[in-house]
Amino acid sequence: MRRTIVTLVFTCLVTACGERSTAPVDVSGGSVQGLVEDGLIIYRNVPYAAPPVGDLRWRAPQPVEPWEGVRSATQFGPACWQSTTGGDAMFLERLTEGAGMGAFATWLLKTTASWTAPEISEDCLSLNIMAPEGGQGLPVMFWIHGGGHQFGSGGQAYESPSLVREGVVLVSINYRLGLYGFMAHPELSAEDPSGSSGNYGMLDQIAALAWVRANILKFGGDPNNVTIFGESAGGHSVGQLMASPLTQGLFQRAIAQSGTGLHQFQAVGAAFERTSGHEVGRQIALAAGVAGPQEIEALRAMTTEELRPYAIDPEFTDTFHPQIDGHVLPRSTAQTFFEGKQQPVPLIVGSNADEGSVLYYFGIPAVEGGPMAQPQNRSEWDELLASQFAEQAPRVDAAYTIDGDADVPRAAEQLMGDTLFGRHAFYMAQRHQAAGHPAYLYFYERRPPSETQTLGATHALEISHVFGGLIPLWPTDERDDELQAQMQGYWSEFAKSGDPNRDDLPDWIAFDDLDPLEMAFGHERSYGRRTAREDRYRAMAGQFESRLAAALISAD
Repeated sequence: MRRTIVTLVFTCLVTACGERSTAPVDVSGGSVQGLVEDGLIIYRNVPYAAPPVGDLRWRAPQPVEPWEGVRSATQFGPACWQSTTGGDAMFLERLTEGAGMGAFATWLLKTTASWTAPEISEDCLSLNIMAPEGGQGLPVMFWIHGGGHQFGSGGQAYESPSLVREGVVLVSINYRLGLYGFMAHPELSAEDPSGSSGNYGMLDQIAALAWVRANILKFGGDPNNVTIFGESAGGHSVGQLMASPLTQGLFQRAIAQSGTGLHQFQAVGAAFERTSGHEVGRQIALAAGVAGPQEIEALRAMTTEELRPYAIDPEFTDTFHPQIDGHVLPRSTAQTFFEGKQQPVPLIVGSNADEGSVLYYFGIPAVEGGPMAQPQNRSEWDELLASQFAEQAPRVDAAYTIDGDADVPRAAEQLMGDTLFGRHAFYMAQRHQAAGHPAYLYFYERRPPSETQTLGATHALEISHVFGGLIPLWPTDERDDELQAQMQGYWSEFAKSGDPNRDDLPDWIAFDDLDPLEMAFGHERSYGRRTAREDRYRAMAGQFESRLAAALISAD
């Protein structure tokens, strides 16, 4: 099942000889022609909005520009602008180091990764479609990639014949990232009819959903049965789309993998925990030497290379995320869920057992919403817990195994994963169920089956089982084949009915806060159980609720 690089190359050579073109299909903007390959239709780089360049930089996505003739839709388009030497490359490096692969496999994976840096461009607003040939009225699964809102694309990594053969139409998208997707500025807010700025990447996602609603019927999909799903920043995007009033009717189900959006309280016009979006925009103009009465006009006139220093500066990139703007997000995602005002759709949400084993070493604090602290000894650990969890600190401490100072970094790594991902998945399920909507909680525990692995079930590993064969040369065994079949079965069944259960899969009971059950995608088997880290999450709730209350006061 797991594809090596050699197998990938061989498959491409074989299918290139056997594939044929589809008939042209009329969509918004013109006609497109894709491929038929092994019973599947494939369309790539289909535009869903006008290129956001020139005067359209930092504007809401505009309608597709019409084209003449038939547009070839057989090759992937460029990823949205991003640094090709940071985030994703560093993440893959840490994954490779900790996977327990052999020396040759490690070398080969690193080498080939360096060959495949994505083409990048501001002209990137496209989507990809894969569907069974001849399908009609099939559920649509709309994938939103992760990458911290700074990196990634909806390209080749997320083409999944095995998932599509479960009877779904798979759509993956590009959306603006970083500086181009999430920079706010008072001039941008002033020129926008809604008075909003800073959420262009979210508006892209919404525009792509609108494109799907208008066009997906022609590819065999049901426009009234769309499941949004994503991981990490894509999971956060799922939560934020559920919280936005602009998405009503655009999707009917949601799956949030290792991300909920509950952690982000940044606002365009007010400072809370981070500098306001407007102030960041002003700082960028100042750093770029264009401070004055027409800063946005000057910034729009700059090339991507001229803007690059500000697009990769951590002082700014830490703020390039969806923001409370009064339009796309009238309030924080957390507040929306705690008030029960999110979109009332069935939800799957979950996290991985060892989220922090890679991400923690990117400089993320041990407690989400807390100080920039990574404790190294028992004294620093105790001080951090006391400052963040008050009277609940002993209860939180008891959930982690620390026999001496040497155990603290590992415990802090776990704490980061629990506070940024695990507890938020629990709280999201909790609040969704309280609002009267079905929620299904999962916990992914599969780690690389190698005696030398150090990753555990780290951030993003579940993607390989949802899509199948994502990481070449990865250590695998029969459990990975089984887990792929199970997760693809659950995900596709949920897309069809809003309930992940079917006869050939272990029972997955809906979340109920009085008896909070989760589906454990365990290292050796999948089974339902009471939430394993429930006590941790409940002990941490006070810190999160205090932060939410402070954000409301700040907004007032």
